[in-house]
Amino acid sequence: MITPHRKTLLQARKVYSQCASKVEKTIQNQGLTPLLSTQIIGIGIATEWIRRAAEMDSIHYIGKNLNKAKSSDLFVELLRFNFSWFALNAIFTRNELLSLFGTPSGNSEYSAFHLLYTNAMPTNAAVRLQELHLLLNAPTSTRMPNTTSNPVSTLEAIGLRYLPINIRGTAAKAIQQAVLAKNANSLDMPTLLYGFRNWSVHGNALQGCFGSHPGFYEYTRLLQETLADVHYDISNKLSNLL
Repeated sequence: MITPHRKTLLQARKVYSQCASKVEKTIQNQGLTPLLSTQIIGIGIATEWIRRAAEMDSIHYIGKNLNKAKSSDLFVELLRFNFSWFALNAIFTRNELLSLFGTPSGNSEYSAFHLLYTNAMPTNAAVRLQELHLLLNAPTSTRMPNTTSNPVSTLEAIGLRYLPINIRGTAAKAIQQAVLAKNANSLDMPTLLYGFRNWSVHGNALQGCFGSHPGFYEYTRLLQETLADVHYDISNKLSNLL
């Protein structure tokens, strides 16, 4: 099924392709400079990954049990999120593209991503963020020792299971503070998007923390829709800036 965020990704892919055509035309007129070379590589990578994110329907395994597993669709969505993230990463990790949008507030990867997010500012992000907070604050049970309460919130369960001991980085510190406060409401959308790119790697299918398959699927949907909107806005801005 082509969901709304997959349609948005396909639209963004079309605009990224138009961006690539603009750079190619400049290369034909001016020659292949280091700046133009990096720009066409970054845009090309973004176009490729976003296409994979939009067009992927399922994963096929050799083992029958994995193909029949109830969590199979969750792993598809985790991969879709990561593919979409790879596409955005291709833009914000190349200063030859990122500088078109402004200057990051710091030298970290999060600062570079945050710059792109603030340039996009998806219109429905605030409503989605409220739903994400509700899901993270919802009580759940987790098989972890030394818990002071049972059940704990979903955010606390994620913190107990997947946050490293030595916290580094703006997003990780913000998430840790929210875990300690036992309330997710201080976390903004860029932090949740950036945090999920780590959770999806280290946590795999996090439905154990979310307490249910539908709860985790809803969480990924909200993030996917937001990230797709970021892509669409950024691709259109990039087209105007090139």
